[in-house]
Amino acid sequence: MHPDPESPLAEAALTLLAHPWIGEARPGAGGRLHVRPDHSALTIRPVGGLVTEYLEHWGEVYDWTYTHDDARHSPDLDLSGWRASDTGRPLPVAHMREWIDHTVDLVLGTGPRWILELGSGTGLLMHRLLDRVEGYVGTDVSAAAVAALRARGLPRTAIVRAAAHEATTPAVRAALEEIGAPGGRPDCVVLNSVTQCFPGVDYLRVVLGDVMGLVAPGGSVIVGDVRDSRLLHAYARWVEEATAPSTAAGEIARRAADRAARDEELLFDPPLLARLAADLARDSGRTARLRVHPKTMTDDTELTRYRFDAVLRVDAGPPPVPKEVDWTSLPGDDRLGALTALLSGEPVHVRGIPNAVLGRDRPGAVAPSRLRAAAGPGAAVVADPGDPATLGVAGPADAAARPVQELVGGTAHDPFIAFTRRRLQEISRSVLRRSVPSHRDIAVVVEPPATGIGEDRDEDQDGDGDAEIRRRAAARAAEAVANVDAARLPGFLRRLDEAALLAMACTLRPAGLIRDGATAGEIMDALKVAERHGWILRRWLEALTREGLLRRDAQGRFHGLRKVRRDEVVAAGRGLEADGAAIGYPAETTRFLLAAMNRLPELLRDEVPAQALLFAGDDMSTADGAYRENTVNRYLNAAAGETLRWAAGRRAEPLRVLELGAGVGGTTVDALRALTGQDIDYLFTDVSRYFLSLGQERFGDRPGVRFALFDINAGPAGQGVPPGSQDVLLSANVLHNARHAPDAVAALGRSLAPGGLFVFVETCREMPAILTSMQFLMSPRTGGPRLYPGDPRDAGDRVFLTREEWLKVLREAGLDPMFTLPGDDHPLAATGLHLFVARRR
Repeated sequence: MHPDPESPLAEAALTLLAHPWIGEARPGAGGRLHVRPDHSALTIRPVGGLVTEYLEHWGEVYDWTYTHDDARHSPDLDLSGWRASDTGRPLPVAHMREWIDHTVDLVLGTGPRWILELGSGTGLLMHRLLDRVEGYVGTDVSAAAVAALRARGLPRTAIVRAAAHEATTPAVRAALEEIGAPGGRPDCVVLNSVTQCFPGVDYLRVVLGDVMGLVAPGGSVIVGDVRDSRLLHAYARWVEEATAPSTAAGEIARRAADRAARDEELLFDPPLLARLAADLARDSGRTARLRVHPKTMTDDTELTRYRFDAVLRVDAGPPPVPKEVDWTSLPGDDRLGALTALLSGEPVHVRGIPNAVLGRDRPGAVAPSRLRAAAGPGAAVVADPGDPATLGVAGPADAAARPVQELVGGTAHDPFIAFTRRRLQEISRSVLRRSVPSHRDIAVVVEPPATGIGEDRDEDQDGDGDAEIRRRAAARAAEAVANVDAARLPGFLRRLDEAALLAMACTLRPAGLIRDGATAGEIMDALKVAERHGWILRRWLEALTREGLLRRDAQGRFHGLRKVRRDEVVAAGRGLEADGAAIGYPAETTRFLLAAMNRLPELLRDEVPAQALLFAGDDMSTADGAYRENTVNRYLNAAAGETLRWAAGRRAEPLRVLELGAGVGGTTVDALRALTGQDIDYLFTDVSRYFLSLGQERFGDRPGVRFALFDINAGPAGQGVPPGSQDVLLSANVLHNARHAPDAVAALGRSLAPGGLFVFVETCREMPAILTSMQFLMSPRTGGPRLYPGDPRDAGDRVFLTREEWLKVLREAGLDPMFTLPGDDHPLAATGLHLFVARRR
């Protein structure tokens, strides 16, 4: 996209477009340049410039490691680079020997004869497998590692310098023919402890496609020692707690979130691997089954806790049909003994075993190493692909294998996105410094590529990628407000806020702030503010001070209130109804906000409830306008509905949706419209029986919709919503009602199945017009708490978390943010309302 040559930043933008890695440069709000990478820089085949640079970085890292790290204990045990994250010291040799033996057993369990290992490094596996197979090809990007292995002159081997995406090149195929692999095809491909160096999920898909096409029918692809993306934040917290054990919990959480966000390695989980394999198998006409294994070493280290191994069997015969046994059905006094006895007979899969390494306090929890000892030869310890904290034992191992099409969801921590953003920012600054010195300090915003990255097709084209659903949601949202000038809405809302601030000041005049000053408590007494509304008054004082209408001295007394007359408040609101209606803001809603401003003394004294103004005469038009019909809510509800449509399209079974605090059904309308024609199990909930009754009137005839009372401040399981039972949690401006937002989100998140979506709208800034109206609905009952201690809003009587605080809450609750809308450069961003979409790990 070429910028308008008349714009002030045109020269800088056109200069950046000359760089081959920049495909789009355009001026944005605030004098910033928005840049997107060129598709050619991101491709895997041919290898784009950014991909090449990323791979070369890792090649240089390992070249240095293999030549400078003195960890060579013997010719076949070079542990260079294997250091603990918490101490920086080499991992214990005995533990690493056990790690190697674990992987060797995993490979031999597939019965290989000709092995291709991508990323063979110093040959830790090759040295131990070579005498057990007929031929072995090892590849690596490190010249030092390749030279060292070639120098050893190992029999029946061929060593090739090649990256993982070069598995099907002539050099590798020639090496496979050299070792005698029939048709130049291995029956086992090993990628062990290398995927963390891949430049993103797209690269993983290309490599997986190559090796699934290359491996002989019935063969195996082993993707081993993978860092589990679902455990990234647990890993980061573990490192922070180990390095600074006396640090306060809140600071540990902050540091862990920062560490996780900065992690420079590719992490993914078994469902994502299965999803990629399912797509590739479908496109190639092959079949694939997946089984997942935990690490079964004895010592409790990061290798045991946060990594898994996956075995894909390609075009294999039918697996054994096992007897399925629940762990809890075995005798509680000797479950391990009963397990050993079971494995001596017919094929069996014992499932549902809590993993003691990740949850030692769970009833019946067992460490993987103890299960390995009890299982004995011929059986294997496996992991539930959807839950790393749940184990199983299968005899034989393939009894636990599942067709890849059965696994849904999937998450990843993709470092290539951050790498691309960082490099393009560096390149942009460098180009501008050299070519346009007057713009050397210009701010550059790097955006994701306009299309997916990939070789032949991108993950987003079939609706699987996070970027695709964000584009779909944003497009649907834009369509919903296409008939209004959204750019005018922020100005209108500022006028509403200005009127509200004047109304606050006018209401406070009897408290004597103009003459003598007063404390917050004295003001409450003077105005006879109801105890439960005291927090609202304190927020008014904060807002008026911030906006310069009031002063606070060092002793906490307030002075100098600006003199505001009632007719000034009336004048500020004049014309707002018509002006708002012209840009899609319902006149009924504006009328309610202005009516509340005119009744503030009575609202503060609790003589008039805000509900009486919002639901006057049982007329729902005012509430509909507040929750649905205004421009920003139409935008956000439409995006939420499109997200649900996308989620439903990915499930063969009915989509299970729990809507929290559905209220008047403003968001429900868009959600159910988007799900038209889909099989659903939609639970409409609210804490109020009145709203349940209203919901039944409006949506009771829709098939698949149920209704129930639900309180977000109580545990979901105790209200009939067990863990893992939902595909989508949906809410709109509800979560700020939680008395402890982090705890509530964590509890609610556990009701999602792995890969399930938390879709919610929240206000992320305080708006004076809401502070003088809707927030009266949030006051607790007299004597009751509004917030619990420890909630980040408690100290300042806040109602809303910022967008960054919500993202932190999500991550700490085991939910990975996928996207938020609107973007920072969208005019509706000024409203402070945002849609959040996050996925459970």
